Amino acid sequence: MSLFGGYDYRKAGKGVAKDAPKKKTFFAFLELYFRYFWRLVKLNIITFIFCLPVVTIGPALAGMTKVLRNYTLDKSAFIFHEFWKGFSNNWKQSLPIGLLDILFTVSALTAFKVYPQMGEAAVAAGKSGTIYTILCVVSISFALTLLMMNFYIMPMIVATDLSLKNIIKNGFYLTCVSLKKNVFTLVIVAFITAFLIIFPETAILLVPLWAISFMGFVIMYNSYPQIQKYVINPYYEERGMDNPEYDYLKPLSADESVFTDRGGEETPIEGKKKKGKIIS
Repeated sequence: MSLFGGYDYRKAGKGVAKDAPKKKTFFAFLELYFRYFWRLVKLNIITFIFCLPVVTIGPALAGMTKVLRNYTLDKSAFIFHEFWKGFSNNWKQSLPIGLLDILFTVSALTAFKVYPQMGEAAVAAGKSGTIYTILCVVSISFALTLLMMNFYIMPMIVATDLSLKNIIKNGFYLTCVSLKKNVFTLVIVAFITAFLIIFPETAILLVPLWAISFMGFVIMYNSYPQIQKYVINPYYEERGMDNPEYDYLKPLSADESVFTDRGGEETPIEGKKKKGKIIS
């Protein structure tokens, strides 16, 4: 035994088998997130700066999404280089999406405020306010649908060559097909947003440094596998090809391999015995 009664680290272990059981989604998410934590802080700062002109929100989110896609696939990236590629290569599609998001957000917030007031005024005047309640519910449903569609629109802009029309159509389809996962993502995003609104003094620090990239990472982690499953993988399967996104997971050939992975197979190496005692 070692000093604190744990494993004796003077001996070599068996290593980790590459086919070892995968961690559950929550723990895999935490491991992946904290692996890139400081890079995500840098990414958040860059994205926040590029969002300041407001009209560039769409391209800035496309740049952030480009980097987050790599991190979701557990692939490293030069942060600003990848961000700028996502920004500059996708601005034509992401710019109108960003502007539409701003327009719909303002319209939704206005509807949430105006319709209840109009309903109360109608009731006070002795009329029915039902129509305004219905309009408010429709506005909320429409806004939530658009928000969940955004979980898929920006990643598809970055990852595919689809037209904007098909991207929007696929975004609506994926919103319906993956509704349970989307609602879970929506709850997390809504919770963080509500926290920032309730505690604006913390938002001054958290928005520029953390909140944008964290919400983006949650969205990408939950949504991108659905894009792969329903959009990207079928494209390559129809052509009898493998999705190149998975190339880094394939084992190297004998000519390409520098060493052979024997994780989980090696026999522990017994160290030479030394005189003296180990404190137990």
